[in-house]
Amino acid sequence: MRKFGWSLGLFLMTFFTQANASVQLAALFNDHMVLQRDKQLHFWGTASPNQSVTLSFNHQSATVNADAKGNWKLTLPAMPKGGPFQLELLGERRQLIKDVYLGDVWIAGGQSNMEWKLDWGIDDLNKELEDSNYPLIRFFEVPNTQAASPQSMIPESQWKMASRDTVGNYSAVAWFFAKLLHKQQDVAVGIIDSNWGGTPAEAWVDARKLVDIPAYQALAQKTLNNKDWPQILQDNEQAEQLKFSRIGDTQLATNILKQSNDKQWRTLQLPNKQPLNDFVWIKRSVELDQLPNSPVTLNMGELVQEALVFINGKLLAQKSWNQADALFELPANAFQPGANTIALRVVNSWDNNVMLGKDQQMWLQIAENKIDLQGEWLFSNTLEAPMPKVTRYNWLPGFLYNAMIYPVLPYAIKGVIWYQGENNVAQHQDYHAVFSALIKNWRERANDPGLPFLFVQLAAYLPHKALQPKSEWAYLRDAQKQTLALDNTGMAVTIDIGNQQDIHPRNKQDVGMRLWLQAQNIAYGLSTIASGPAYKAMHNQGNSIKLEFDFAEGLGSKDNTDIKGFIIAGEDRQFYPATARVENGYIVVNSNKVPNPVAVRYAWADYPEVNLVNTQGLPAVPFRTDNWPADQIK
Repeated sequence: MRKFGWSLGLFLMTFFTQANASVQLAALFNDHMVLQRDKQLHFWGTASPNQSVTLSFNHQSATVNADAKGNWKLTLPAMPKGGPFQLELLGERRQLIKDVYLGDVWIAGGQSNMEWKLDWGIDDLNKELEDSNYPLIRFFEVPNTQAASPQSMIPESQWKMASRDTVGNYSAVAWFFAKLLHKQQDVAVGIIDSNWGGTPAEAWVDARKLVDIPAYQALAQKTLNNKDWPQILQDNEQAEQLKFSRIGDTQLATNILKQSNDKQWRTLQLPNKQPLNDFVWIKRSVELDQLPNSPVTLNMGELVQEALVFINGKLLAQKSWNQADALFELPANAFQPGANTIALRVVNSWDNNVMLGKDQQMWLQIAENKIDLQGEWLFSNTLEAPMPKVTRYNWLPGFLYNAMIYPVLPYAIKGVIWYQGENNVAQHQDYHAVFSALIKNWRERANDPGLPFLFVQLAAYLPHKALQPKSEWAYLRDAQKQTLALDNTGMAVTIDIGNQQDIHPRNKQDVGMRLWLQAQNIAYGLSTIASGPAYKAMHNQGNSIKLEFDFAEGLGSKDNTDIKGFIIAGEDRQFYPATARVENGYIVVNSNKVPNPVAVRYAWADYPEVNLVNTQGLPAVPFRTDNWPADQIK
């Protein structure tokens, strides 16, 4: 999940620069942009009060006068795909925007799994980077910005054409989606990348749309009624900047380590069982008989989450927040015969809870020799001042909608792809209401009640448990599935490609592909099997339940083994693991512990083991046949 300073200062600077300039287009309009084909096009910007503005594009033009505050907007008629074109803007001078295409534009929204960039680490990264020269795929990244009220402008950013030099900084899910779209529709593709890691759904909804949802009423009213937000956000931004300045100041860290004395340290057993706070330093000495003649590997098992690694006082390695492992290769010449000091500074910029080490996975390897590092270390979290305290106002209702969606959605788009929900798991009982409100809200802002909205159902995550009927992750996935009741929505199931240890699965290719399958049906009018087996109906058969599915051609296990992932319960609402078999195109489920079953669930756990697929190899959609809330089951 991305963690860096909010762009309030940049936003204000950009806004006032535009307000004081002559005729300007909004930041979305610049060289290499993609405009939506076959839809009326909206343009807006700033000028001097009452100034005349003329915009010309592809043999169409329109003229409008700015209002008394210097804001203007105009429209051009729908046009077919094509390009490259130039857009001309006339005020007191002539401005040109070059290399403009008409194609399909999609917003890529959500939190960190949508934000996750190729360069942050995905499966087969090098192979994917080799296949990245697609100049008709362009990305526009909306800077992370928050606001307590709807904004008319976003900070400046640029449309970037896909190439080996640029795609590493693209959303991986959106990239794989865009590449399939471009290849199969033969059209320029524009992705408006508007997402923020770790954020909840309610931050992306107009707060006025949440006041009728009891769980969010108080927070929504707080957002709407506080008049002091500008000063509050400015103060918080300064604290945020200080926090990340200190985290990133490697010279300061080096000096602090050098100047520390033995009285400032105390002993600590690693791995630690309780989280530590602030700027956590650890160190220990390792004796070597001789100088290593090859690189040395340091494995700390786990470091949550940013770390600096020092050997004998010299900074040699760093770990970023999005690096899953804590494995470091260190140069041999950093070590010496005799005593060597290993020191680390570890911080957690996300929630200030630092965890260090993992059982049986802490060692220093020199050639074939492993030195165990588990056990006693020296520790201090007082060498530096405490972590500056920052409040996540960007989690409040409407704060991201106001700054990152409201000023974007006048831009004509084909649809939305969305990957979010991890940060709402604890509020799963309210997610369906919030997510439905979000979709309706965005469609209303886009003035398109049927705007295609495609989303990713959460992947499996956390340690596997054979029986977990109260899983909050499962209930959140179910809330996502319920949202399919809205027209022109589609869900990409990813229950089979999760990671027990990492909330960010690195297989982004299948996620993009499954979103594209949904898009073919919903946005492009094609007839494609876009889903795995989806529960349709159940039939009681004495001591078993027969299940009927849609999209069930080739119904069976992916690996030709017994079908996994089913649990079953009777009237007592006590679930047990179940056996399942394919029988004439149905799934028959039973358990000798449930003689009179009334309910079945599939893939109902944080990290279920599942293997039910159809001919297309798409995973079955997690489901339940009951409607029992978690507090009413055993």
